[in-house]
Amino acid sequence: MQPIMIKGFINNRDELLVLHIDNIAYLLADGNYTKIVYIGGIQVVITMGISKVEEIIRQQIGSDAPSKFVRLGRSLVINQKFLHHINVTKQKLTLFDGNKNTLTLQLPKQLLRTYKQELCEE
Repeated sequence: MQPIMIKGFINNRDELLVLHIDNIAYLLADGNYTKIVYIGGIQVVITMGISKVEEIIRQQIGSDAPSKFVRLGRSLVINQKFLHHINVTKQKLTLFDGNKNTLTLQLPKQLLRTYKQELCEE
C-alpha cells in the first residue's frame, strides 16, 4: 500500500502550485521570495515569504504532529527527514533521500555547530 502523499496548495491570481510536502528538501528565503527545493533537484521560486510557506506546510502536516521541518537561521528551513551528514569544519550539510538524490548546502560554521548540538541533545 502506497503511503499518503501530503500536499499543500499555493494559489494566486495566475497560477496554482501544488506542494509535494514529503519531497521538499529545503526552503530558502530571498527577501519576499522563497525558493522551494525538492530532494530530486527541482526548484520553484514563489513570491511569498518563507514564514508564510512554513505556515502552509504546518497546516497541511497538522499542528499535533511533530514537524520534520526545522528553521536554521533566518533564511533556511530544512526537512530533517533527509538529513544525512553535517560537517562543521567544511561548512557542509548534506541531505539524502536514501536512493540517489543528494543535495549539499554550504552554511556558516556557527549555524551548523549549534544545529549539531541541538540534535545530539535530543
